[in-house]
Amino acid sequence: MGQRIVEGVAPEAGDEPTAELGTGDGGAPTSVKLGVYLRRLREGYGYTLRKVEERAQELGECIDNSQLSRFEKGKALPSFEKLRALARIFNVSVQNFSDVLDLERYESLKPDEDDFDELLRLGAVLVARGDHGRAFVTFERALEVAESRPGAADTFEKIVEARWRMATALRVMGKLSLAEHELRSILKDLGRLTLRTRIKALLQLSYVYREMSDRYLAAVMARECLDLAAEDGDRRTQASVLNTLANIHQDEGDPERALTYYARSLEILEDLGGHEEMRATLLTNLGGCLVAARRYDEGVARIEEAHRRARELGFRRVAALSRTRWSEAQMQRGDSTAALAGFAESDGLASRNEGTYHDILFLNAYHRWELARREGNATRERVSFGRLRHLRSLLERRFPEVDEFDQYIERTRRRHGHQA
Repeated sequence: MGQRIVEGVAPEAGDEPTAELGTGDGGAPTSVKLGVYLRRLREGYGYTLRKVEERAQELGECIDNSQLSRFEKGKALPSFEKLRALARIFNVSVQNFSDVLDLERYESLKPDEDDFDELLRLGAVLVARGDHGRAFVTFERALEVAESRPGAADTFEKIVEARWRMATALRVMGKLSLAEHELRSILKDLGRLTLRTRIKALLQLSYVYREMSDRYLAAVMARECLDLAAEDGDRRTQASVLNTLANIHQDEGDPERALTYYARSLEILEDLGGHEEMRATLLTNLGGCLVAARRYDEGVARIEEAHRRARELGFRRVAALSRTRWSEAQMQRGDSTAALAGFAESDGLASRNEGTYHDILFLNAYHRWELARREGNATRERVSFGRLRHLRSLLERRFPEVDEFDQYIERTRRRHGHQA
């Protein structure tokens, strides 16, 4: 069975407005957002324009300082070769640049508000709605406001808060490399961070590494976060970390160990009260784990409770995922008709104008593909496979089904190459 693809936090995606890149001299494409990102990378390294030029020459690439200045001002767009060189200079993935360009579509939604606290409030409302693209540019605006007042006593705290919220939005949008970069940048200045901010950054970083399929680093970050949360008396964060550690153990094929962490997390949440979305997510994860541990009836009951709560309270992502977990349980029981009906219902919940959850759609398509192959239904297998190829191109997030599909594609490629 597939494992966890959520961690008890707000859902991904949101509005997906269409937007064109800007155009410069002669109609060449430009991107102000990519320019700002390049400038922040350079300043983060303490490099001058001339220093970047020198580093590029060392790599055999020509990026003179005047050209880089035009890139940073959004007056020109670097070629792929130049982006590749810049990625090496700043030690980031080329995917980061692609993600930044993709974020350009939200630029027209950035508010003009100059009140930092109001921008955080607006962003939080958008996150609660699942409108993460608009939330990202709202938090980005908050960062701009904080950076415009360098002499204020609380400037550092405001910059860190805005960047942490930006990283959270990026993560749930599936832009994991960008989220990792923001969080790593925050954690560089440990001496000035409050304990609470350090805890929040480590928790998000553990989520990012798990979604990148690096379970070792995810567990290291989670355990450090758990110790700090205990020191701070932050029980809600302790519940989140325990849930994440349970996710990791279940991904590693150890459902019995995972169950002990889920149980501890649920005990804390029930003692605290409230936190309904997180509780519904935890019940979904716990139920799926119980089914994997062959405690079928108990697991289905937990999943159905989570689904009922999520539908009643409007938690669309949790409702979609809980229906997927219920359908996986039906597959395990051998009831393919019920499973297919459940996956169709989950698809309906995961595909809405206000945001599409591509990871859940991928999971549903993967299981349809499994069922079609198991039943020898060649037509349905081809349809499911085509949908999987499309959805895979939209995912940076990793989970076991994604890895298994990638491995299938690689085996097929090698077999056909060998035959050729």
